Amino acid sequence: MKIRKSSFHPKCELNDKHNFKPYNLIERDGTIFERIFLDVPDPSFREHLICLHYLKQLVKIFTKEPLAFNIISRDNPWDFKIETSNKEQFNVEITSIADNSFSFEKMKREERLILKSNENELPIHELIKLNTFFPTERITKIIENHLENGSSKKDFVDNPFKGNHPNIFFSNSNYTEKNLEKILRDSISKKESKKHKEKKSTVILIDNRTLSYEISDFNKAFDKISDLVNESSFREIWLYTGYCSDNDGNNAEFSLAPIKTTKKQDKALTELMNKNQPNENGTIYV
Repeated sequence: MKIRKSSFHPKCELNDKHNFKPYNLIERDGTIFERIFLDVPDPSFREHLICLHYLKQLVKIFTKEPLAFNIISRDNPWDFKIETSNKEQFNVEITSIADNSFSFEKMKREERLILKSNENELPIHELIKLNTFFPTERITKIIENHLENGSSKKDFVDNPFKGNHPNIFFSNSNYTEKNLEKILRDSISKKESKKHKEKKSTVILIDNRTLSYEISDFNKAFDKISDLVNESSFREIWLYTGYCSDNDGNNAEFSLAPIKTTKKQDKALTELMNKNQPNENGTIYV
């Protein structure tokens, strides 16, 4: 059986890692394509981890000395407002991309099921929603019994999904022609169109949740969107790809690909490339 690993693949062994999920895509020629995703069902906490990973990389590559950070606001209006120990303030905004709306919706449904399976009780309307996404005769019968006995859809009942994990999800890939340039353009343009202030001090992190795109695809797409990037109001734009992480942001592996960086960062990145030999995908491990 032929297994092909994505170019977006962790270098570390996953035995002692947490918050990751393997995806295996069976391609048309029978090859199994393996991809590892950062798996954090709570969207807000996922953003928190991504922000921590960016800050860790910021210190490791650019400041190169200890620097304390404080999150001084959340979702007001940007995802995070950060203040550093040297009194600098900047914003971090996170936006996700997937191969298509079908892929993104599928991931959100899986995350919702995993998140809700930790609850002791759920409202009946949530059971109905989860059973719509992942229908089973057992859950359908439980819902029917509650409603027949006079329960309201707002009533909380014992959660039949409780402890129902780990899960293995199956679906088709809903194959579509690649158009990564448009996906990236739409993602950046959507943030540019917001009327929020302080864009010049805001960092955009594009959370890469795509399955079918490889590093080479992104490199080509970055070239095609250079006009948009050069005109962008944002201080920085990075492509973030997460693989695994502890809940405190440590014991993690992730990658950050620069799309737009400051002149000071450009210089540091050039020095980094001169000191470290990139692999066949152009990736440098630090």
